[in-house]
Amino acid sequence: MLKSFLSLAILATLSTASYAQSNVTFYGTVDAGVAYTDNGAAAPKASNALSVTSGVLVPSRWGFQGSEDLGGGLKAKFQLEAGFDSDTGALKTYAGNPSTATPTAPGGASIAGLFNRRSYVGLEGNFGSVSVGRDYTPLYWSLLDTDVQKLGLYGNVQEVVLLSGTGSDRFGRASNAIFYVSPEMSGFQGRAMFSLGSESAGGAGAAPKDANQMWAVSGRYLTGGFLVSGAYQQLQLPTVAGAGTAAVFTGATGIRKDTSVGAKYIFGNFSIAGGYFQAKQPIAHSNTSDVWLGGTATLGTGTVLVELQRMRQDAAVGAPQKGTVFALSYVYPLSKQTSLYASSGMLKNNATAAFALVASDPAVAAAAPGSTVKALAFGIRHNF
Repeated sequence: MLKSFLSLAILATLSTASYAQSNVTFYGTVDAGVAYTDNGAAAPKASNALSVTSGVLVPSRWGFQGSEDLGGGLKAKFQLEAGFDSDTGALKTYAGNPSTATPTAPGGASIAGLFNRRSYVGLEGNFGSVSVGRDYTPLYWSLLDTDVQKLGLYGNVQEVVLLSGTGSDRFGRASNAIFYVSPEMSGFQGRAMFSLGSESAGGAGAAPKDANQMWAVSGRYLTGGFLVSGAYQQLQLPTVAGAGTAAVFTGATGIRKDTSVGAKYIFGNFSIAGGYFQAKQPIAHSNTSDVWLGGTATLGTGTVLVELQRMRQDAAVGAPQKGTVFALSYVYPLSKQTSLYASSGMLKNNATAAFALVASDPAVAAAAPGSTVKALAFGIRHNF
């Protein structure tokens, strides 16, 4: 009996020691609230909606991240992160695999997968870090630096995703990719990324060999309370002819070029930030841009956030599409893990535009060109 007990104790000790070599953390965020939205439809009763919503301040998500000390200043690391809707419990669907590109879904088919947000493994050391898998692009981190709302709440700078033509995938996130982050050197840090895209050999009916390949670089410099950040990325978009069941890949690709630059200054309980984004599309007369300016003020415990944007999309015929976005929000922390928030936003489209008003996760689509879209939400966010 004693021998059996000692064997079990030794086995448990060895198992614990083996596990202790790796540091693994389970984490997450649950964000839920009530939102009143108005899509600007001509009939007032058809334009208004009251709903329970998820992810206005930040996306609801859960995940695992961990690292192992390999010695000599070298560490292995990984992260797996899944998004979900807190109002229904449903996992997010996403077009995260360009390898499934078809003429009707040139960026890849919609996936009802699990780790839609981040899924990578890599090494970290004095050289910086290198990881492989699915993660945020350097452009995403640059936009996050210069948006006072941190890409959350109604009317944040994620409005630029609407101008990309591809959505968040192949813009703010990339799959089948290699990522590099440099060490910080005298306030400067750089990022680089290369995505193999569709990983296709080409051929009849298939996406071109270099379809959806993407590369990006960014840099940020921080000194005192002043930060400046910029990014550039290119995406090879497969060219499609026809529509519906007649759609086919032509074998050619066009290059989308995205550029972002911005700055932020923090002084005491206040901050101010602004930036400029431009996407040069391969389709003639469809270039897009956005310019924004925002500020924050911490009053007591809570923080007031305000931001103004001006969106533009050129058109082959007629006047360009323009939208003016105004956001005003308030975030009140109850503790380090829990915050209450109120978020309001308004997007005024010109006669030819029908841009949506976006929060961190949800968006309110415009009823028609020329619509003014509004939203007001009250919610709670808890980190664990």
